[in-house]
Amino acid sequence: MTIYTRYWIPLAVMLAILFNAPRAWSEGRHDFLFFLSAGPTYNDVSPESGPDGYDFVVDADFLYSYQYNRFRFLAEYLLSSDESELERFKLGWQSGEETLGWIGRFHTPSRIWNSIYHHGQYMQTSISRPLIEQFEDDGGVLPTHITGLMLETYNKLKGAAGLEILLSFGAAPYIGEHELKPFDFLDTDYDRGPGADLRLAYLPDRFGENQAGLVMSWADLRINGNQTAEQIGLQRVEQYTIGPYIVWNWQELRILGNLLYVVNQDKYQTQTLKDSFATGYLQAEYQLHQDWTLYGRLEETTNTDSSVYLKLFPNSIADRQVLGLRFDFEKRHALTLELARIFEFAGDEIQTDQFRQVMFQWSTFVPWAW
Repeated sequence: MTIYTRYWIPLAVMLAILFNAPRAWSEGRHDFLFFLSAGPTYNDVSPESGPDGYDFVVDADFLYSYQYNRFRFLAEYLLSSDESELERFKLGWQSGEETLGWIGRFHTPSRIWNSIYHHGQYMQTSISRPLIEQFEDDGGVLPTHITGLMLETYNKLKGAAGLEILLSFGAAPYIGEHELKPFDFLDTDYDRGPGADLRLAYLPDRFGENQAGLVMSWADLRINGNQTAEQIGLQRVEQYTIGPYIVWNWQELRILGNLLYVVNQDKYQTQTLKDSFATGYLQAEYQLHQDWTLYGRLEETTNTDSSVYLKLFPNSIADRQVLGLRFDFEKRHALTLELARIFEFAGDEIQTDQFRQVMFQWSTFVPWAW
């Protein structure tokens, strides 16, 4: 990908404002997290028939949050060897103890993996992400960023349990060449449709990690620059998703899973056709020792041959088996080795039964609060 330097100006202005703010701003709570990761990826498929045989990626993720009385602010900027992008930028206001409203660009609440880990590689156990949790520019086939309004509410149930509801509405991505393109504050020329997301989450403990629930989304995805869509006369896709998810810990064992049913209303000039597919993943993590974690993941997607929508994203991994080992050492450092067998791509362009992928990563993060 091209590295976009146009974000440096607004980022520099934002940092100047933060460090030269009035006294009221300085009295609030400031948190800054810096995530850094680096490592190689090897694929045993040649560049002519699939992904690059070898790649080395370095990621630096900067996350800043501010809290003062009822006011909230969060910004996240990702700089890597592949891209440079303002990932999140949102302003919030808390109304009472249980309700929080946001405006700006944020992660869609229906993508649970992103809500837990955002872009911080150190936070997640695995190196890779499942298909439905991939970011738009990394092969994701579902919107993961939206720009608009989001409401978070928490409703107490019996004991320490509660029901969390997250609802968002705003500008959805458009379908570009082989990838979705989320709203860009500095590039607003493209036609975009609306999108809405909902997450209903049961939490046995509000301040714990365990949760299970239902995610739903709707998006009007316009076409702009996708040659496959333009060749067949596809103008836009109205997309609906629904499915259960779980994030749960049993002592040394941890489970993450999400199953989604996706319905696409493919809009042509004279007709509307329907295609659908189911996709999901289950990742299990087991802590062998205080510093060692073994994990595995299964991913599968149905109807890849018949879904017109999936063929718009030929480089997205549809079916995969993953096995990995993570070693945490020193303070906030980790080394991870991940092996994968990839069986199918969404566009089915790679003519092979399967190929192997090897990934290695060092990751760390630095917290800072004042």
